[in-house]
Amino acid sequence: MTETLPTPTTDVSRCVADLESHGYGYLDAALGDAALTRVQQRLTEQAQAEEQQGLAYKDGGSGQNWGDFRNQHGELRPEAFSEAAGGRNQRLWMLVNKGQIFVELLQHARMRQIIGEVLGEEYLLSSHIANIARPGGVAMRLHTDQWWMPPPTRAHRRHLPAGSVKRERFDVDDGLGQAISPPVVVNVLWMLDHFSEENGGTRLVPGSHLLGRQPEADAVSIAATAAAGTALIVDGRTWHGTGANRGKGERRAILTTFCAPQFRPQENYTVGTRPEVLSQANDDLRALLGLKVWNAYGRTGHPTADFVTPGEDLIGELRPT
Repeated sequence: MTETLPTPTTDVSRCVADLESHGYGYLDAALGDAALTRVQQRLTEQAQAEEQQGLAYKDGGSGQNWGDFRNQHGELRPEAFSEAAGGRNQRLWMLVNKGQIFVELLQHARMRQIIGEVLGEEYLLSSHIANIARPGGVAMRLHTDQWWMPPPTRAHRRHLPAGSVKRERFDVDDGLGQAISPPVVVNVLWMLDHFSEENGGTRLVPGSHLLGRQPEADAVSIAATAAAGTALIVDGRTWHGTGANRGKGERRAILTTFCAPQFRPQENYTVGTRPEVLSQANDDLRALLGLKVWNAYGRTGHPTADFVTPGEDLIGELRPT
């Protein structure tokens, strides 16, 4: 019997059910025509400007290795991810700083309802970025975005310390049975162009979120296919990766990741958000950016404060008079 895979739906409950059973779901028509056009235009403008000013980050080239950011001394090599090094796909970081329309995406009601169903009442924005996949870009290796979450283990078993977990060094207690970590990351991929097999729609391994381990090189994946304006929502444990664009045009997407409040976001919004963005942020956005105190964690001063303010005047070393 052929398995029925998720298809685009406007029903939030069905999308949540698809996430639980398959590790991903599609929110149909998440962006209406007007909103889609605004996002497309702002992203195109920003991408062109970053290229013109030598700020573009390029990856996905056939001669590049995913994750190969450092030299033999462990130093970062920013030049490795450029067009000169063969990069094809352009990535744009910290979209909260790059246009009001990107901030508005974070307030999307149906999307936020789904995130809340998975992560609970409180969560953080982990990253808000874009990927423009151009023809000739190669496929990304399958990975998970919750690779750093230590899995369950048996009492008294010598486990890999949490601070030593890496994508290539992951601890699995084979004697534990089917116990796995819960979802603490959810990805939202806003499709700004039609996603297809030909243009490298995101590769997914349905059901892999329940396997409790990192991806296998020979895993069989499928392409996410849907119309522009659809939001693909993916459990952080699901095996996935950017597909190879074999088409003739670029494929644009906004990639928004949320994580549970116990964890460190991928982008550091507490120091990286521009002052003009923070000055206009409501409490919801401030909470997403990690400025809300969570169960006494994240404080900078008085223990009763609900929010912290970057740059606030803090009490320093004092002497009695």
